[in-house]
Order: sequence, then structure tokens, then C-alpha cells
Amino acid sequence: MMDILQNLNQKTYRLETIVYEQRNPFYTIQKSFTRNVEVYYLGKVKENYQFQIIVVDFIFSEEDAQSMLLKKLSYLFDELELTLNNEGKILSVDNILFLQMRWIAIQADLSKLHQGAAVDGYFREISSVLENEKRLINFLSGYSMLGLLFHQSLTIKEGKNISLYHDGYTEVATLVQKGEKTIVTITVANEEDSKTNYFGGILKCRNNRYEEGFIEIKKHHYHIKYSLLWIG
Repeated sequence: MMDILQNLNQKTYRLETIVYEQRNPFYTIQKSFTRNVEVYYLGKVKENYQFQIIVVDFIFSEEDAQSMLLKKLSYLFDELELTLNNEGKILSVDNILFLQMRWIAIQADLSKLHQGAAVDGYFREISSVLENEKRLINFLSGYSMLGLLFHQSLTIKEGKNISLYHDGYTEVATLVQKGEKTIVTITVANEEDSKTNYFGGILKCRNNRYEEGFIEIKKHHYHIKYSLLWIG
């Protein structure tokens, strides 16, 4: 993982979330959210690794008022400075004060154009997350944010299974080495208890270069896909 972490430096990844929601037996909606992110490895502090993450593009499939509001809210997190341990786990958000001050300005600006209970709910939730670094780390570690970019399963040794608690699920990851390729398969433990119809994923590296990741979750009324692709 140490080499994989360092090899993230100066690479650009496309992170995409696609959600299929079945509103009724005859009507399903699809929405997607795509970000292109640049990753910079800043070096080590003691045994930990420091990174800067810059989002250079946001793409929402919808152009409605709610999507446009969410896009504006997303710009709050377009520059992050993080410290990770050698297992790829986020330990701290090093520019949290910058994010808090930026949120004050963004919230004041958005309040002029957007009002209502739903908007107030978004604002309260973001403020609450930014006031608690542990909650912020949990949020950033989710698959909808950076969970596929920094996935702890890449630390395991070939043939070993490990359990990870991630996004509310207990996952089981298995790594297999095939020449220059490293492939990690991910399933959910106790699928019957997980309340999912399907949970699976795969991460692919080549010569310690992280190239592709994919997680798919199916439940009764929705189907969600998270993907990562190295694009430059």
C-alpha cells in the first residue's frame, strides 16, 4: 500500500456515482454525479502520508434546481488536505479551518437564492459535519466521496481475507496477485443481515499503480454504482 499511496501522486481519477431509483413498478429514474480529481502526494510526516485532493470538474446528470444546489454545495469540498496512515485510512483533515471559513461564505451566498425546509436541512447537516472532524472523516471516507480512492483493502496480503466496516457495511476483501496485476474482490459479510440484494466490488492495480475500482449495491428500491478510473 505504501507504494500504491505514493504512486497516486500527480494522477487524475474520474469518480462517478450512478443511482437507479425505482419509484414504482413501471418507473425508474437514473441520476449520476461525476468528479475528476487530481491527487498530489505531499510527503510523509512520521509514518503518515499527506495528500492534497483537488476536484477539477463536477458533472451532474440533472439540471434541476436541487441538482444545481448540490453542485454548488459540492464546491465546498473541491480542495482537501488529508493525512492518511500506511493502510490508507484518513486520520485528519488538515485544512478543516479553511473549509469551515469557506462554508460560512458559501452558505451566506446560497441563502440569498435558495430557501425552504430542504435547503435549511442541507445547511444544518453540512455545518454539523464540519464542526466534528470525526464525522467529516467518515463522510469523506464514504464511497460517494473518496472511499474508492483510499480503500484499505489494498493493504492486505495475497490470499488473505480481511473484514472492513465501510459505509455501514461489513465488507470482506480478498487480494490476488497475477504477475504485474493486483486484483481485490470485495463482498459483504452476512449478506442476509446486510439488507442488500447484492453487494460486490473489485479494485485493480498494475505495478502498484491504482487503475480502476468498482462497487455495486442493490437493494429493494434502488441500485447504486460507484466507480473509479485512472484517466491521466
